[in-house]
Parts: sequence; structure tokens; C-alpha cells
Amino acid sequence: MTVPQATGAPEDDPLRDPHRIAAARRLFVEVSGPAAFDRLSALAARLLGAGHAKVTLFTDQDTVVGGYGLPPGVVGGPALLTGALSAITVRQARPLKVASARDDPRVAQLPAVTSGQVQSYLGAPLVADSGHVVGVLAVYDPEPRAWSDDEAKLLDQLGASVVAELELAAARTAIGTSLARLDVALEASSVGIWEVDLVREVIDWDERCAAIFGLEGSVTVPMDRLFGEHVHPDDRAPAAAAMEAAIEARAQYTVELRILRADGEVRWTVSRGRVLVGADGEPVRILGTVLDVTDARAEAESRLSAVQRAAAIAEVAAQVAHATRIEELADITLRGAEVLGADSGGVAVFDPADGQLRVYLGRKLKIVVEEETHEEVPVEGVVVELDDSLPTQYTARTGERVLLASAGEAAARFPRMAEITERLGVHALASLPLRVEGRVLGSFVAVWSTEHSFSDEDVELLDGLTAQIALSVSRLRADAERAAAVTAMVEANRHLQLLADAGRMLAGAQTIRQQLDRLASLVVPPLGDWCWIVSTDDQGRLHEMASAHRDPKRRQQVEDYVRQMVVSVTDDGAPRVVFRTGKPLVIPRLEPARIVQSLADETAREALAALAPASVLAVPLAARGQTLGVLCLLNGADRGPHTPGEIETALEIGRRAGSALDQARLFKQQRELAHALQRSMLTDPPRIPGCSIVVRYVPAAEGAEIGGDWYDAFVQRGGDTVLAIGDVVGHDTRAAAAMGQVRGLLRGISYASGGTPAEVLTEVDRAVDGLALDTMATALVARLERVPDDGVLLRWSNAGHPPALLMDADGQVTVLDGKPADLLLGVSPETVREDHVQLLPRGATLLLYTDGLVERRDRDIDVGTGELVAVLRECVGLSLDELCDRLLERLFLPDAEDDVAVLAVRWQPAD
Repeated sequence: MTVPQATGAPEDDPLRDPHRIAAARRLFVEVSGPAAFDRLSALAARLLGAGHAKVTLFTDQDTVVGGYGLPPGVVGGPALLTGALSAITVRQARPLKVASARDDPRVAQLPAVTSGQVQSYLGAPLVADSGHVVGVLAVYDPEPRAWSDDEAKLLDQLGASVVAELELAAARTAIGTSLARLDVALEASSVGIWEVDLVREVIDWDERCAAIFGLEGSVTVPMDRLFGEHVHPDDRAPAAAAMEAAIEARAQYTVELRILRADGEVRWTVSRGRVLVGADGEPVRILGTVLDVTDARAEAESRLSAVQRAAAIAEVAAQVAHATRIEELADITLRGAEVLGADSGGVAVFDPADGQLRVYLGRKLKIVVEEETHEEVPVEGVVVELDDSLPTQYTARTGERVLLASAGEAAARFPRMAEITERLGVHALASLPLRVEGRVLGSFVAVWSTEHSFSDEDVELLDGLTAQIALSVSRLRADAERAAAVTAMVEANRHLQLLADAGRMLAGAQTIRQQLDRLASLVVPPLGDWCWIVSTDDQGRLHEMASAHRDPKRRQQVEDYVRQMVVSVTDDGAPRVVFRTGKPLVIPRLEPARIVQSLADETAREALAALAPASVLAVPLAARGQTLGVLCLLNGADRGPHTPGEIETALEIGRRAGSALDQARLFKQQRELAHALQRSMLTDPPRIPGCSIVVRYVPAAEGAEIGGDWYDAFVQRGGDTVLAIGDVVGHDTRAAAAMGQVRGLLRGISYASGGTPAEVLTEVDRAVDGLALDTMATALVARLERVPDDGVLLRWSNAGHPPALLMDADGQVTVLDGKPADLLLGVSPETVREDHVQLLPRGATLLLYTDGLVERRDRDIDVGTGELVAVLRECVGLSLDELCDRLLERLFLPDAEDDVAVLAVRWQPAD
């Protein structure tokens, strides 16, 4: 592993910082296996779409503790491949993004890069509770890849989950160590543990308890035998009475009595019990301790106190280990302080989210405060100023222990304590810092209603209780941070999926109104309870584009409101404000006065009130610096204001929808211009005696591209009628312009030369090449030539175009395909073209058309031509206008992607 050397003094290099290395080693020894870190690595790789991921801890070297996509044997060993990249991440203590390693001077010369194994890398530092960077969560691939800020943030959040897992393991070890030490202490002090089952009426002794009675191993004794065989006759009644009183009061008790050992010896013991109740509130068990005090009878008082303190710490340790909320800790820990006569107290903890100090009061003190202030104390704690006016804040800020034995001493050091003494009756106070690994998490406070001098034993007990609660606070914070990271990850994934769905939807082939309608249904309910989308026309008038409600039954109600809103909204209304400023409008709490100010019409205000909005978020649909529309998301009172994540997601959706709206407007303008150009060149056919000519042109469906279809009919200088139809390759304004050029060339060459269709197409092909028009087109040119006896000869030439159809008066249809069509125009000007001839009988109908009539995605042109022939047969007897309309009605679909040109000719000379 090659680690880039830091410049400057060695003591300034974070990699060599002994405190950082110690913090990393502390967590490293707690790694029991790679399973948890393999899962987190796999999750990171899957969420970010990377092929490789790993979790490393950087002590004096970078060691892999979990990974995904790694070769066998890598986990547990040094990070040979990415160690240098980890070193950079640890040094800079922020995410490292490398999109193309070969092009990044920081890492281009690293072996992992030059070997091609790592070309893109994203690493997030793992920051322990002590504030030191102890490792890295990284993903990487052998191909270059750009990393977004959202991906870096997501990896950073997953890194917080890795740290939480490590800190939780450390906290569990610390708790286990404390319990082990407590067990050793109990063993050394010969404290026995006993438990009375009030249902079965038996008492269970652990080994130490049984040994006190002269028995070996754990023992279960019926309650009637306990007093009859093992308690001194003189002490049976007082002991039984004390137990019964505790059971009746659901309380704890302490009793000093003499026991009868199995060998007949009499010993003095002190027993302390606590009655536990079941879910129905009835007593079910008594949990207690027993100590043989025979050898220390002269020091009974001090020894009793020591036992009580040890038992109190044991009880607190067991209960705080199972606490699920910080507010539970004040009462739990205070049970230990009650051994010293403390009346109540509380816990003050820094909130990791905002850094504020929150005080959680014990039950007794909470009751006193509520009676004094006539206000309920919040369950989530009371936020207090972080100053030195009171011991609680002072200890939390400085980490110093404060012991105040009297009200006078308290008022002398903290003047505000005089008020606390007067109002709450506090005459003595102990405030101790909650410290884990040198970091102060808050403070623990115990208070006395009388003066209390603190002995060394008192301070030792308070320190022990404080240590237990500090570990629990650290554990609860780690649990909360891990839960928050998971929640943030889920929320980020949900918003990313929403953006992806919106992007796919807005990139679809529907009309912009259809896209926005689907978009409105997509963002409700993920971003709001209901919504509307509006845009403006060229005169600045608002138009409803889409709306939605999480309750489908109320969608019509929203639509009715929006129709009223767009005509009555004032300049202070959300759409006008966003259109005017181009910035989002966030209203966390919608007041009635704001509604009156925004809507001029009373009916519109009533319609809005019926929908009961409580908060509003309106974002611009913007593109190229211009606001083209507004998306407004509204929430009811139950949902509350929009979160920062929802606001950011709505803004991004607004940007994407604005681009789609802008593209739709540009496309519409381009399409209208192309259609206007195209129609301007599709002239009316000439009037020819004995011959009827009908033309039709139908553009493609809205949203499809512009085509290059065209037709023409004119009289040559020699008097013959020329018919032409064609299709320029392409679907855009360039194709429409090229169509005009090809049509003009064909018309001019045909009129000037008087040539046959094949000759005309040949000259047009040469002109297209010679004038460098750079286009290709299909075309069919036909000429109606008069022959004796009022006959007409059809002469035509086909340049790659669909064949003409000829229907006689009886409805028989002939496909005039003959030989295969000649090459289309614009490919090879040397192509030899051929004329074809066909005599037109009286009453015959000639049909020329473009491929849009017969060709679609779901069928080829031959099938379409066959369907056209069948429909044409059904049109016998119809006028030319009716025939053309019938063909388009039957064969042209509303959502067609290609335009269609039709030219129909009927030879019907007068008798």
C-alpha cells in the first residue's frame, strides 16, 4: 500500500495523530466479524451502482473490515489497492470524489490507477464519536464515472451507519465490562442475589446467597420453609411483616435479621428487596440481595450503606441497559441516588441534531415544576440556554463536577439558585458530567430538599451512576443516529426514484399536457396532498395544465377550484409571485388573510377553503432563464409543512418539467412554421375539361415530426397535364424546405422541357446533384396525354415511390407497379429511368399517394397496400371528394407518425 506523504511537519499529519490512531484501534478491536460491514458495503454498492465497495479502519495502516465485490482473502488484511485513496480521504476529513483517476493529478500515479483497477472512486470518512476520522467507506470501479453531490451525501449517510455499528459494539463491550466488574465486586463482597416468586411461593438463591445459609450451589426454597427453617425465631415476625408491607405498598424494603445456617450457626444478614408488579399492577416477584454482616457487626451502618450502594448501581446498570428513550434515564438513575437521600433530579443531554441542551426532569421534580409553573413539562425535554447561570448548564458546558451542600453555598456560587431554592425547595445539589471518551454529552443532576454533605463514598456512588447513564446516552444517541441515517437513506432513495420516474415521464412521446397530467398524479401524494400546474400564454393569461388530489374522488373539486383560481388570482397569489420572481414560494402556514389577499373572487376563496390547505409550496417550471409554468403542492393540517428534502425534490422536478415545457413550445413553433411552409407549396390543382382532380394533405399527429410529403398538378407548355407526388427523406424543417426545392425543380423542368416523366425525373436527379441539395426523395410523375377518340394515355415514371392504383368504373383495381420502381432521387444521377404507359378507360380513377397511407410500425408496406386496394374497391360509385375522405377515414390513424398526401384523378369526358 503506497500512502502519499503529507507536506509540513509530521505532527500536523492526521494519519500520524496518536489520538486518531487510538480512536481507530478502539473501534478496530470491537470488530467481531465482517458480516455487518459486508451488508453495508453491498448496500452502498447497490444504491450507487458500483461494482466494488469496502469498509476500512485506518490505524497505522488501512485494514479492510468488510466489503463487496472484493477478491477472496482481502477482508481482514491491509487495503493494498485503495489504501492510498483512503489516506487522502482521512487527511482531508471529507468525501473524496474521483471521476477519472488517470486525469486526476492527486491519484494519477498510484499503482491502483496505473494498473487500471481503479478509475473512479468515491470515499466517505468514518468519523467516530470522539470526532476523529477512523476509516473510510468507499465505492470504486475500473471505469471513469462522475459522482453527483447527492451520491456523495448518500455515501456519507451510509458511513454514519457504519460508525453507529462500530460505536454500538464498543458501547456493548463497555457495558459488559461494567457488569463483569460489578459481578466481581459482588463476588468479592459476598453479596448474594435472591428472588421471591409470589405466584409459586418460592425463593431462589444464587450460589453466593446459598453459601450464606451454609448450602452449596443455587437453591430454591418454599417460602414457608424459609421462615420456619432458615430465619431466627425472634426475627421471623418482623421480617415477614416487612415483606408483607412492601408487597402491599409495591415498594422496596430493607431488613436486618439473623439466619440459621445448615450447620446450626447463627449469622447476621442484611437483606434488601424490591417488589416488582406485572402488567395488571399486581405484585409478582421480589428481587433482592443479601449480605452476611456477622463479621462487621460493629460497622453495621457503614457496611449496610456500602451494600445498598452496590445494589443500587447494579439495579441502575441493569435498567439503563434496557432503556429505549433518554427521558427514562432520569428516574432510573435517581433510584441509585436515593440511597444518598436524594429527592429527585434530571438529565441534561445535548441534542445531536441542533446542538441544543435539553433537560429531562425526574418524576418528582417534574411534578413540582408543573405545580409551580402551571404548565406541562414536554416529554421531549426542555431546551435551556447554555450559560453558567445554573449548575446543570455549567457542568454540561465545562465538564466540571459541581457539589453544593447547602442553599447558601449554592446561591453564593450560582445566584439564580436562590430562586430555585425558593420555588422548588432545593437545598443541596450534585451536578456531574456525562462523559464518554473525553467527550461531554450533557450532565446528571441529583437534588436534596435538605442540606447534604458529600463524603468520598457519596461522590464515588454518584460517579458510578453517572458513568452508567453516560454509556446509555451514548448508546441511545448511536441508535438514533443510525435510525436517522436509515430514514434519510430511504427518503433519499424515494426522492431519487421520484425524480427518475418524472424524468422518464417527461421524456415520453405524449403531448406536454398529457405529460404534465401524469406528472401531477406522480407527485401526489409523495410531495403533497394535492397539486395544480399552470402556464401562461403570450398575453400573460394563466391556463390550467394539470391537477391531482390524493383522493381520486376530490380531483374534480381541485379542477373546479383551479379554473376559478386562474381568472381571479391577484398579483399576491402563488402563481403570479412565482412567475414574477422566478423563485419558489414556501408558505409553512397558510393564514386566512393570505387567502383573501391572493384571491379576489369570493367563490374561488370558498372553493379553496373546502380543500382545507394548511401549507403551500409553489416552484417555477423554468428553462433558459424564463419561468414557463408553476407547480403548486399543498398539504392539509395532518401532513404539516413541506420538508427540506421535499422542497429540493420539487425544485428539481420543476426544472425538468420546465425544460419539457420549453421544448414543447419550441417544437410547436417549429412545427407550425414547417406546416405553413409546406402548405404554401401545395397549390390547388388545375381545372381540366373532362378530368377531375382532387388533392388531400394530412399532417402527422401532434407531437410527431414534420414530414416532406408533397403533390403537384399542372399543364405543360404543350397542353398535357402533369401529375406528381413525392416524399423527401427526413422529418424536420430541413426536409420541408428540401421538399419545396425538389417540387420547384420538377415543375420548372417539366414545364420548360416538355419531356416525358422519365426525362423529367432524370433532369431533376441531375439538378439535385449539380446544385448540391444534399437530399433524397421518392417521386412518381405521370402525364395525361390526349389520344384520338377522346382517349387519354397515362405515361408515368416511378423513382422509388409507392405504385399508383387504377380503378375502373366497375370497381376493379389495378396496381400499376409493372417492373420494380427506379432508384429514388438524390442517389445516383446517372440512373437510367423508364416510362410506363396505360390507356385510361372512361370513368377510370387514378390514385397517387405517399407511404404514410399504407405504412405503419405494426405492418409493412405490402400489407398496407393490400388494405388500400380493398378499401378502394368499396369506394366505387363515390365522388372523388368522397373517395379521398373515405380512404383517409379508414386508413389514416389519429396518432399517425407520418404525414400523407393523396392525389386522385378521374377521366370522365363529356358525351
